Amino acid sequence: MKNSTLKTKESLKNTDSPKYYYSILGSLILILIWKLISLGYNPIILPSPEQTFITIYKMLFSSSFWLTIAYSFFRVVSAYLLSFITGSIIGIIMGLNKKIDIFLSPFISMLQTIPNISWILLAIIWFGLNSKIVIFTIFISILPIFVINSREGIKNTSQEYLEMAAVYQLKPLTIFTNIYIYSIKPYLRSAAVITGERAWKIGAMAELLSLETGIGAGLYWARNNLQTERIFAWTIVLVILGFTSSQLLKFILSDK
Repeated sequence: MKNSTLKTKESLKNTDSPKYYYSILGSLILILIWKLISLGYNPIILPSPEQTFITIYKMLFSSSFWLTIAYSFFRVVSAYLLSFITGSIIGIIMGLNKKIDIFLSPFISMLQTIPNISWILLAIIWFGLNSKIVIFTIFISILPIFVINSREGIKNTSQEYLEMAAVYQLKPLTIFTNIYIYSIKPYLRSAAVITGERAWKIGAMAELLSLETGIGAGLYWARNNLQTERIFAWTIVLVILGFTSSQLLKFILSDK
């Protein structure tokens, strides 16, 4: 048994390791292509990879860099948690009640189609120039994803489990916590991974158009000063934050 277990573990390691090799190889090829293209352009148009990474390195030792990250982090996390909780509750209610589902579905569909830029402009008018713009825009933009996924999780709950619960006359709270929550967890996990990256992009866009602090503001000032390498640097920082957030949420909401 021990030998078979070891073989299984080794086979899993062997199947997982190529993914990392291919990811690293793909990243290196991308950087190489970036470098080759940058040779034919002025750094103001397209900075080289080394210029961009040196800029990131210098930014790491600046207190203003970490303050900028802190502003964006607070806004993104606040809006994300608010949207996650609100969207999940609405979705669960819609999944459990057909009348409410029919009543709210057109509204949720409408929210999905409204572009982020419209929410940003409306938020500027409604709230003035402050962090509420970013929090509101992220909240309202990703809310439908949580609503739809949690609703689908409820609707796809195993009927066999529900029938067994009826036979054993389980209490509604027990059914909800042990059956429905178990059912919607994979759906919420999927929604969390998708929105984890999207929240950072929406937040940066809102900051760029409305505020003087945060990563979006950093992009704005880099553009005004024609510091293209800083635009690339902030973009890479956003990618890293978005990817890290999605992977962290994926781990937290995993079944393990």
